[in-house]
Amino acid sequence: MGLRGALCFALAACSGPPPVAPAAVINATPSSVCAGDDFRTQIHLDSRGSSPALTLVYTKPDPDAGDITYDWSFSGAVCKGLDSDPKPCDVIIDGSSVDALGEINGTDVLFTMAGDRPVDVTLRVQNIAGGVTDAHSTISITPLDDAGTCPLP
Repeated sequence: MGLRGALCFALAACSGPPPVAPAAVINATPSSVCAGDDFRTQIHLDSRGSSPALTLVYTKPDPDAGDITYDWSFSGAVCKGLDSDPKPCDVIIDGSSVDALGEINGTDVLFTMAGDRPVDVTLRVQNIAGGVTDAHSTISITPLDDAGTCPLP
């Protein structure tokens, strides 16, 4: 075994298995708004089904399994009620969903959207072992009906 092989063997022996991955779950209500919604419909994102450990079959998170952290991101121009917000906004995050530093890191997020294009949502969940999992969801746009009205309830 040459020097390269010895280094690879030594490095592999020193590293352990990757940390256990958490489960990231996004439930969106509603999951669609009508074209031209113009920030009228409040959307609730709920990640309370997320868990510190990934399983093949969903099980209710164990409250004693350890903490997980949440980090939400959105496609488009996101406004959080800060002076540094872009103009115009594609997404407006409700003030109750933003912490004092302007981060969106709670289990639940409330927001509205312009309704001119779909919005992609990403939830990054990290457990105390350092495992990270991303979940993605899209809030879609429903076209208006022939009468020009929104067919959604």
